[in-house]
Amino acid sequence: MRKKFIPLSLALCLTLSGCGGNVVLERSYSVSTPHSEVYWENEGADTLRADSYQDLVNALLLLLGEHSEEGVVRIYSEEDAAAMAEQACKEVQEETALGAYLLDYISYTDTQERAYYEMHVRLGYRRTAEEQAGIVTATSTEALPDLLRLTAREGALSRIAVRFTYFTADRDGIRDMVRSVQEEVDTGFTEPWQVNFYPDTDDVGIVEVVLREA
Repeated sequence: MRKKFIPLSLALCLTLSGCGGNVVLERSYSVSTPHSEVYWENEGADTLRADSYQDLVNALLLLLGEHSEEGVVRIYSEEDAAAMAEQACKEVQEETALGAYLLDYISYTDTQERAYYEMHVRLGYRRTAEEQAGIVTATSTEALPDLLRLTAREGALSRIAVRFTYFTADRDGIRDMVRSVQEEVDTGFTEPWQVNFYPDTDDVGIVEVVLREA
C-alpha cells in the first residue's frame, strides 16, 4: 500500500442566479451532472466505481460536491490505474473551479487488488460545508455588480464567491466592475476590494470578492 499526498489551495461561498438587473437570491447548492455515469459499487453506497479516467474525475467531484471528507473509489480499467489516480486528483484540485476554491489538499492510499485498484481518499477543506452551500451561482458576469451592491448593502458578509456559467468580461473587466461598485457604495474607501479567481488559469469558474477582512 502506498500513500500519496497532493497539496492545493483556495476556497469560499454563497448561491444565486441572476440575469441583467434582476437578482434572485437562493440558499441552495447543486452539483452539475457528470459527463459520464458515476455510480456506487455496493448497496451500502460507501464505495464509488470508476471504469474510466472521466469516471474517476466525476467520482472525486461527487465527493467534493457533497463536502465529503473521505471516500473509497474502485477503478476497473486496463489503463495504469495508479497514474490515473494521481492525475485525476491533480485535475480536480488545480483545474476545477470548486476544487481550486474549496480544497486545501487531496490525499489517498491505494491498494491493487486482483480485479480492481482501490483508492481510499481524504479531502481537506479550506471552507466549511456551510460556506460551500453559500456559493452564489450566476448566469453571467453581468450579474456581479448587483450581487456586490446587495452584499455591501446587507453588510452581513465580508466576502462573496460567485460561480459563473458564462463570462462576458475578462479579468480586467471584472476588476473594473468591482472597483466601479465600490466607488458607488463607499465613496471614501481607502482599501480596494480584493478580487480572486479560481482556478487561477484562463478557464476561471469562480470569482471571489473580499469586501473586508473578517
